[in-house]
Amino acid sequence: MPESGPSTRRASRADRHLPFELYLALRYLRFHRGRTFLSVITSISVAGVTVGTAALVIALSLMSGFVEDVRQRIHSGSAHLTVMSLRSGNLFDGADELRARVEAVEGVFAAGPVLFTHAMLKREDVDRPAFSELEGIDPTSHARVTLEPGEPDPFPVLARATSSGRAGIVLGEQLAERLGAFTGDMVRVFVPRATLAPWGPMPVSHLFEVVGTYRSEHFQEDLQRAYIHIDSASRLLRLEGQTSWLEVRLDELRRLEEMKSRIKEELGGDWFVVDLIEQNQDLIKALNTEKLFLFLAIGLIVVVAALNIVSTLILMVNDKIKEIGTLSAMGALPRGIARVFILQGLVIGVVGTSIGLALGTTAAFVLDRFEVIKLNPEVYYLTHVPLTPRPLDLVLVGAAAVLISFLATIYPAWKAAKLDPVEAIRYE
Repeated sequence: MPESGPSTRRASRADRHLPFELYLALRYLRFHRGRTFLSVITSISVAGVTVGTAALVIALSLMSGFVEDVRQRIHSGSAHLTVMSLRSGNLFDGADELRARVEAVEGVFAAGPVLFTHAMLKREDVDRPAFSELEGIDPTSHARVTLEPGEPDPFPVLARATSSGRAGIVLGEQLAERLGAFTGDMVRVFVPRATLAPWGPMPVSHLFEVVGTYRSEHFQEDLQRAYIHIDSASRLLRLEGQTSWLEVRLDELRRLEEMKSRIKEELGGDWFVVDLIEQNQDLIKALNTEKLFLFLAIGLIVVVAALNIVSTLILMVNDKIKEIGTLSAMGALPRGIARVFILQGLVIGVVGTSIGLALGTTAAFVLDRFEVIKLNPEVYYLTHVPLTPRPLDLVLVGAAAVLISFLATIYPAWKAAKLDPVEAIRYE
């Protein structure tokens, strides 16, 4: 007979303060000699919930990391707000007056005009054309509008005279590489305008000297974007004094919605204001949709673990028929007996979920902090796989795992509650 020490007596006194359903649930979950199989099955159920929860946390952290990375890339090199005209053709006059009105709004850091067109670029001595998004900008304001403090400013060179006397052009790094164009090379720019020649209509083109390259966090921008002085763009497109839109940078990005409304109110109904999140909402929506489907797919692991809980409780009910019959004969109500097995399954779920959340969060932090999973930036545009565990995701995963564990207890608990006490103890 085992010795009864002070610690055993203290544990017994503590157990007496528990409701009998919870007391029995915890007692049935303990390791018992002669019932090793049930104890192993219970441990496997806890491990299943742990693995499923940890996998779900890591998967959601992965998607959150990618979404966060995309948001950072959107914020880098982009204006916070863009003001466009609702008039016909979207082009407008009076950019300087509009800029002054916008910059007068409290909370606006800077604003700058842009004249935009699609173009085809070709290095003058190399037959290797490339599509481009050509922006005519004001070099003195564009960096203040689009670049973070401390970032190198490649745009002032557009305001300086070149050695060839030609207007300058700044190319995205990937675009320059595709064209094979370097600083000092000549690039011919073709725009969707036509001019009449003796042999018929000809596309408008102009030679520019490459005066620099531009690198951003956006691969697509580096591959397609080119910048020239807004005056050069006006002459090239024959749109003197015209502007496509006004880019705006705020003092505080967190006031985006507030400032968007204030600028709309200031400018009136002839103007449309769009923020940088709206401009990239399709990409962010696609990533969030992928995150949802990943949650559903990886969540199947937790469902499989819940099936282990079902089998564990069914085996436990079959093993405890005598005890169930005795409790019923002593006056225990069916709902009390059902509650014993519900609590037993919930304990398995809560313990497994808690361990899984801790493991998943720790693994995500370590993998991200020490950049364990390296990537080739030339292929993936990332140096490592980013993982960002978010509190809301952790709460969602924990709640889902516990809810699935609870649902797994319903059938075994119902089966235990329906046992006839006379039949249960007849052969005992």
